[in-house]
Amino acid sequence: MIWHGFRDLPRLSHPSLPEGRFVCGTDTDVGKTHFICETLHALRNQGKRIGAYKPIASGYPRDDYRSDAARLHAAIGGSIPIEWINPQALLPAYAPPIAADIANERIDEALLFRGAFSLYEYCDWLLVEGAGGLLSPITWSLTNADLAKQFNYPLILVAANRLGCVHQVLSTVQVALEMGMTVDSVVMNCVSAKQSEVEIQNNIRLLEPFLTRLDPTISIRQMRFIPPE
Repeated sequence: MIWHGFRDLPRLSHPSLPEGRFVCGTDTDVGKTHFICETLHALRNQGKRIGAYKPIASGYPRDDYRSDAARLHAAIGGSIPIEWINPQALLPAYAPPIAADIANERIDEALLFRGAFSLYEYCDWLLVEGAGGLLSPITWSLTNADLAKQFNYPLILVAANRLGCVHQVLSTVQVALEMGMTVDSVVMNCVSAKQSEVEIQNNIRLLEPFLTRLDPTISIRQMRFIPPE
């Protein structure tokens, strides 16, 4: 993936937080973490002080190399404690509210947002990774959209470039805009080695005019990352 930088958007976030973006997907396993890691590498190479924040995750212990937290921790060079990157980790591989019930644990809703404040003095740019899609529940009363609204960072939407993705992208962007969010960009990720270049470009060609109707300033990027089986 070639890094083209962020759009120059006005700062709207909490004054106790650095500049940043909230990254969510159209679904789970669409390449969000890979996109963030690649972006973090690019920003590090530009000499920027960068941070990553995964408010809640499920499926692996934090320090397991397969976990999102471990991958984000490695991408920033291990400069921030992994517990700050991912303050709440649940072992059951289910959506966070279900995982917490199974593990008989309680999700601290205030910490989902407040936990990022510990990163403020260590980074100039912060990338926040949601858990799943924009309307995926992260507690029994909050979705990723609610958390994204709290951060008030522009949104980056990562989508798996496959049949059906145009609807997923457009519906997610429309919800985000209706909720008053700013959408920075859409990242179309090729998730299958069997996809031809024509198939990849067809979805982008189909998406472009309809995305422009919603907001002509939203850019479309391309990425190729095939999640491990």
